[in-house]
Amino acid sequence: MSLALIGCSQDADSISASQPDNATKTVIPNTVVPTTTSPTATIASSKEPCKNDAMFVTDLTIPDFTKIEPNKPISKLWQIRNTGTCPWGPGYSVVFKEGHAMTPKLQHALYPAKPDANAIIQIDMTTPSSTGDYQGYWLLYDPDGIVFGDRLFIKITIESSSSE
Repeated sequence: MSLALIGCSQDADSISASQPDNATKTVIPNTVVPTTTSPTATIASSKEPCKNDAMFVTDLTIPDFTKIEPNKPISKLWQIRNTGTCPWGPGYSVVFKEGHAMTPKLQHALYPAKPDANAIIQIDMTTPSSTGDYQGYWLLYDPDGIVFGDRLFIKITIESSSSE
C-alpha cells in the first residue's frame, strides 16, 4: 500500500489576485511585550514576626501544697499573662507534660488572649486515690507545636479524710 500526498500549490501572487479590488490589506505586526530585565523585587515587610511568650501570674485555685482528700473532683485555675507579641487564638493549647495528670484529657485549648492581656486556664481533675504528694506539669504550645512561656504546675498532698 502506498500513500500519496496531494497538495495545492498556489503562490502569494495568485492569492492576492483572487482578492477583490476593493479589499484592503491589513498587516498585523508582531507585537513585543516589554519585560523588565531586573529580578522581581520583594517588598520587605516592616513588621517583624510576632513572638510567643507567657508568664505565670497566680494560682486562682488550689495553691501549692494544698491538702485534699482522695478521689475528690477539683478544678485547677491558673492565671497567666500573654507577655509575647502574638495574640493567642485557634491552635494554641496547654498540654500535660509530666508527673500526675489527674485527668484523662491531656490537651486543652488555650484561652484566647491579646498581647499584654491575662488569661485563665482551667483544668478539671480528680485527686488520686492514694495518700501522698502529687504534682503535674503543663506546657503551652503555639499552633506550630513550639513550647513557649512558663510551665504550669499543680502540687498537692492527698490526706485521708478526717472521718477515718
